[in-house]
Amino acid sequence: MDIVVALIGLAMIVIVAAYVAHPLVVRTRIKAAASFGDSPRDKLMAERNALYATIRDLDFDFQTGKLLEADYRTMRDKYTTRGVEILKELEAMSEVGGRKSEVRGRRSEVGGQKAEVVDKIEVTVQARRKAKPVQVASVEDEIEAAVRARRQSSIPNTQYPIPDLKCPNCGRPVDSSDRFCGKCGASVTVEATR
Repeated sequence: MDIVVALIGLAMIVIVAAYVAHPLVVRTRIKAAASFGDSPRDKLMAERNALYATIRDLDFDFQTGKLLEADYRTMRDKYTTRGVEILKELEAMSEVGGRKSEVRGRRSEVGGQKAEVVDKIEVTVQARRKAKPVQVASVEDEIEAAVRARRQSSIPNTQYPIPDLKCPNCGRPVDSSDRFCGKCGASVTVEATR
């Protein structure tokens, strides 16, 4: 009994230590990530990736029951807010020209082709996307007509009434669509003579 109490106490101490150390680990991750790149964009990207990992770990800790819901919500909101700020900063950097000039520089030569060729391809692709789709209705109408004709050919011709049919084995009346007699099981075939 004393061992169980000691294990429960030890588990509680580990949980409290993990809870207290979590913010310290996150700050260390963010600082290490920020010192990774040379440019401000690289630093922001590293911090963004560290925040993604932290939020993922936080979600996992909450799902496994290591965090209370109130603490989880507070910490997640804080990290999410910082993540939104980072994404806005990255977007502002790309709008200012850092990213757009890189893209234009890459587009000047793509796979050994000039930018004009790439632009022509883009225009052609956009035109095809905007083009009217093929008239599907006419194709569907043809298919429906073929199905209707097939069904009409399988329907018995009502112009020539079929006489009352009887089983050749037992004499019981059978329907024109029956292939076997319902009483004796003998094969019933109707020979069409025209």
